[in-house]
Amino acid sequence: MQLSLHTDHAVKFLICMTRYSSRSASVQDISGRCGLSAQEVAGVLHDLDRCGLIERSTAGDGLLRLRNKDPARVRVGDVIRCIEAARPATRQPGAFAQMFDMAHAAFMEALNDYSLSDIAHLSGGEVARTGFPTGAFGVSVMVPG
Repeated sequence: MQLSLHTDHAVKFLICMTRYSSRSASVQDISGRCGLSAQEVAGVLHDLDRCGLIERSTAGDGLLRLRNKDPARVRVGDVIRCIEAARPATRQPGAFAQMFDMAHAAFMEALNDYSLSDIAHLSGGEVARTGFPTGAFGVSVMVPG
């Protein structure tokens, strides 16, 4: 299964937010930790907000935090499903469409076995210490090769 770069950036941003789960952080703090540009962050913030994954500070200071403050309760498959629903791919009709739909649903359910907290730990601890290595993608951190 292939996910869009937009979805990958969204997951990567959320993984980096796990470090700030108990408090708010600026977009610059989080994007710097993830190695995402301001343009990449701007591209995913609207969808993360629409999916109810982040909340913005009411003080007008531009700070963000995970809406569900416990990243162990945020399921990866649900995150990806919601982000991809914002930008649906063109579905190709054909004899195999139902088979691929079923495979995609099974893939999302398998990803729901993992939380944001789990994939932050699976990333080898980079998020907890120094952020992602340059060029690393969010989903590729948890899905080898």
